[in-house]
This record gives sequence, C-alpha cells and structure tokens, in this order.
Amino acid sequence: MQSEETWMELHALHRHGWSIADLAREFGINWRTAKKYVTEQEVPRYRPRVRPAELTAAQLAHVERRLTACPDLRATVLLRELAEGYGYAGSYGSLRRRVVVLRPATAAEPILRFETDPGEQTQGDWADVGTWPLGDATAPLFAFVAILGCSRMVGIRFALDKTRPTTLRNIVRCVDDLGGATADFLHDRDTALMAGSRADGAPIFAPEWLDVAALLGTRPRACRPYRAQTKGKVERVIREVKHDFLAWLTGQVLPEHPTLAWYDAQARAWALGVQAKRRHRTTGRIVGEAWEQERPLLVPVSGRLVARMEGADTLVPLPAPATARRTPAAAGETVEVRPLAVYAELAR
Repeated sequence: MQSEETWMELHALHRHGWSIADLAREFGINWRTAKKYVTEQEVPRYRPRVRPAELTAAQLAHVERRLTACPDLRATVLLRELAEGYGYAGSYGSLRRRVVVLRPATAAEPILRFETDPGEQTQGDWADVGTWPLGDATAPLFAFVAILGCSRMVGIRFALDKTRPTTLRNIVRCVDDLGGATADFLHDRDTALMAGSRADGAPIFAPEWLDVAALLGTRPRACRPYRAQTKGKVERVIREVKHDFLAWLTGQVLPEHPTLAWYDAQARAWALGVQAKRRHRTTGRIVGEAWEQERPLLVPVSGRLVARMEGADTLVPLPAPATARRTPAAAGETVEVRPLAVYAELAR
C-alpha cells in the first residue's frame, strides 16, 4: 500500500498533465496502481484481514501434549483431533502455522568432516552424465567415479549401464588408474554391490563383489542407510565432474565416431591435467603431489585381474595377490592345527 503522501503527489502531478504511464515510471509502481490512486477520491486502503480462529487453552494444551509425545505428528491429524474432541472451527492453514511454531525443534545429526590416512580409503559411486555422441548415434552415458580419500586423486570410467558386471569392471579400472587399492573401498548401498541387508541393517555384499575386493586387496564398506554424506568426498568430485569435466569436454574436438575408450581417455587427461594440479581447499595440498606420496602405500592391481575383467583372460583359478590385506581364514585357506605338545617342545 502506498502512503497518503504518495497519493497526494500522484493526484497533484496528474492534474498538471502527467500521464498514468509517466507516474508509474516516476514512482516505480505498476500502472494499474497509479491509475487507482489518481482516480480514487480517498487514500485506498486494504480491507482488514479476517483473524484466524484462536486456540483455546484446552486446544493449545492438547496440541503441545501431542507434539511433545510425537514431534513428527502431522497438522492434518491434529486438525481432526481438535475438531472432533475440542470443537475447533479454524482452517487447516491457520492450525498449520501454529503447529510450525509449537513443534519441538529436533537437532539434526551433525555431518562430520574427517580425513583418512594415506592408503586407507577409496570412495566410489556412479554418476549420470547425460546423453553424448557414441559411434554413429547418441546414448545416455554413466561414469563410475573413484577418489582416494587422502590425496583426492580421481579415477573415472564410462559405461552404458550400471549392472553388476559393469560396476565391478569399472571399479577395477578406476582402482588401477589410481595406482592400486586402499585398505577400504566405501560405496553406497548399490544393489550392484549388495545382495541385501540383515535385520540390524548390516550390509550383505554380493559374492562377486567380495571376490573382486579380495583380489584387489581391499575391504568393502557400505554407507549407513540414508546416510550418503558418509562418502562426501566422492559426492563432491562428482559435482566437479559434471560442472567442470563435462564443460571442458564440450570444448574438445570429438572424433567422427566417439567410443567409450575415447571418453575414458579424455577423463584421464582431465584428471591428470586439471584435477591433479589443483590445490585442494580442505587439505591445502596439490592433489598430484599428495597422490605421489600415497601411491607407494597402495596395493597394485594384478594385470591378470584387469585382463579378466576386460574379458581377455579366461584362465582359472586366479590366485589372490600376495600383498592382499587378508588373514588366512578370510582368504579361505586351510590352517594346520597342531597339538600343544609341539609348541611346548619348541619352547624348551
């Protein structure tokens, strides 16, 4: 609403020949508002709003009691209870505005940022990167992104689907690009890597993923349910892939028939030429320099495992690498049980 002084000025200027459009531009108001003010003989005033129905003491006590017992209780349930038991005649919108104020504040679980030691953790996840030229046509592409938790070095591999075989193949590729496996590999609760979960929420990993992880020398780790922030490092770098790498890719000269291998090569060039040269804001270190310090602590990927995932090696069985961080029992090896007398003889 404009002030009484504005109404008087508009009236005076309009009598001196100012048009409605000129008045609207001069006062920065809509021309309909300017026309209304110069034609009204009194200052236009809004009608008083109808005050919403107030809660009685009994109704207020009921709302507070119910919200204390059940902080997530919906306003629609409260409206029904108040109307049936306490004669509330107000609207839902009026009650909802009061419930917002009266509802107890629940403290959100804090998101803690933590750093991992070199060689301790890799985080991985899929990213949908949109539709891109592929061969003679276009196709929706997906990128599996893996990042070393300490140095923040990135590995990216493209695919046409996110099935279990494709996921395992791209994990091995990314781990090989990063220079080896860390002690843990953290991922979300992807059905490609998990067969389900127990009653307590603990993950049940897919047997194929357990086999590949054992050959890599890493331990699978799954995020807690509804707690994807646990792998915030890979979530952050996925945003960089979408906003930086893909934007950079649009400026490159595409071959006549692009292939997945070409996209992989471009991602590798971006990781080494752009990502590795950045100074990370959290660690304060150059990513490439930190990566060089972390690489000696990684478990190298077996060439036969890479060949097998690419379908070039069909020999069986494939032995686990000697450097894998597994106990004999975890590896499925047989441990000889000796009588105590043997150890007593050795102790003499």
